[in-house]
Amino acid sequence: MEKLPPKNEIDAAERSRIFHEQYGDTFDAASALPELVIAAGDFLSLIVGPADADAGMAKMVGGLAAAAGREISSPSHWRATLLESRSYCYSEWQIGAPLHDLAAYAEFGIVLHESEDPVELAAHIEKLLKQAQELEERTPTQEWRLSEKNELSRLVKIASSRWALDNDATVDPTALAYFGGVSEGRIRNMMSGPSRTFTSVDGRIPAREAQKWLDGRPEFWNSIWREQSLPQYDDNRREPVRQALFVPVARDGSIFHPGLRRGEGYTVGRKGSETQIADFTAALAELQRMPIPYWRRPNASGNWGSVAGIRWERVDGTKLD
Repeated sequence: MEKLPPKNEIDAAERSRIFHEQYGDTFDAASALPELVIAAGDFLSLIVGPADADAGMAKMVGGLAAAAGREISSPSHWRATLLESRSYCYSEWQIGAPLHDLAAYAEFGIVLHESEDPVELAAHIEKLLKQAQELEERTPTQEWRLSEKNELSRLVKIASSRWALDNDATVDPTALAYFGGVSEGRIRNMMSGPSRTFTSVDGRIPAREAQKWLDGRPEFWNSIWREQSLPQYDDNRREPVRQALFVPVARDGSIFHPGLRRGEGYTVGRKGSETQIADFTAALAELQRMPIPYWRRPNASGNWGSVAGIRWERVDGTKLD
């Protein structure tokens, strides 16, 4: 069995691939959004009445449901449909993409951005973090009786602690435990006693002490965003998108598009469990339901092979051939 290299030796491009293939296994803050939206809908129903609130909420959830291949049979059923479609929150809702990209930074120490300028990347991280923090801060968690231990709060804590680590500030012990692959109790023990490893500064740990300890932890993905180099993808849009679609992108930059129909339709699915779907929209919906989307397309030699999507891209459906 091939031995994997240490995490600190894995470059940004490979980290990006791993992140997209495993997204949702560690972080998916967008999965916390349905509970927030349902609580907001319940609150609105107290003001305007259940019928009007349900009608409005069903309209807002309708696009998400359609992307998941579902329909809201009755306005009052929007809550159940939303919960069933929750895995599409990150790709369909405005806040989803920033939370998705912040997770790549929090977990893997990279930034999903076309720039390689550290100043621009730092500004982008701060913007993503601010958006997530603002959403968390403005959510009346206690008033709406929501769990304080949700994926959004967890992402904010881990991402903000990595930012503190990267900027020589103090780090939250819970986040340090996550980075180092140990229990929070162990970190707390390392902060106390005469032979303690860490100095406690208002219950937090100085970045330099935390970094020194993490340098010896194989579980830690060190931050490499200042030196990263990710694959670049051209963006040819110069006007507003008329029909927004999220399509999977393979490692070589090719996308799933209507021109890939062959024979009975589009061939999608992992080898051994492939299926043909005649309609492009239905095939795209099937790809979106897969943990990792697979589809067949011709290579440069014209041979049809299976490829896996490593990320999703927003395109204009009216310009797809």
